[in-house]
Amino acid sequence: MKIILIRHAKVDVDIYTLTYASELNKWLDIYNNTKIKTELVNEEEIRKIFEETDKLFCSKLKRSIDSVALYGKNPDLSDEVFNEAGLPFSNWKVIKLPLVLWSIIFRIMWRFGYSNNGESLKEAKIRAKKGADKLIASCEKDATLTILGHGLMNRLIGKELVKRGWKSQGKMGSDNWDYGVFELD
Repeated sequence: MKIILIRHAKVDVDIYTLTYASELNKWLDIYNNTKIKTELVNEEEIRKIFEETDKLFCSKLKRSIDSVALYGKNPDLSDEVFNEAGLPFSNWKVIKLPLVLWSIIFRIMWRFGYSNNGESLKEAKIRAKKGADKLIASCEKDATLTILGHGLMNRLIGKELVKRGWKSQGKMGSDNWDYGVFELD
């Protein structure tokens, strides 16, 4: 049995726009509903994965669904359990920084327990366990299941699969279209 976790295509949004931390919620809505860039990275590898997969899952977020469609596929299951971990943010209106910098700052704070206006790390790990449960329950002997998801949630699910005896085949990257392969003998 094999599970492949792929990160979605790049979203067509300017991550260097200057904004206050208090405006991150508006930006997250835009990011979650903006079109993806149609450039295909690792095209032959990803196309081969899609062709050889027996079941294809994705999150409920537009960038995940659109990434599947970019290859002319329809997911067998689209589920919010695979959505990206919610980014926390503050109501600060002190300084404007690039969106990408705010997201880095708040992800680091998130690792240390900050979850204002977002999902806590504990909640994300619980959801990752549920996602791993769903993937494992959907796997069949000698079959491949592929999920087109999100960087952080894919890593959390991958860690959960390893805890349950699945073997990671190499390091899963964090760039768009990077993927990790997990196998169970």
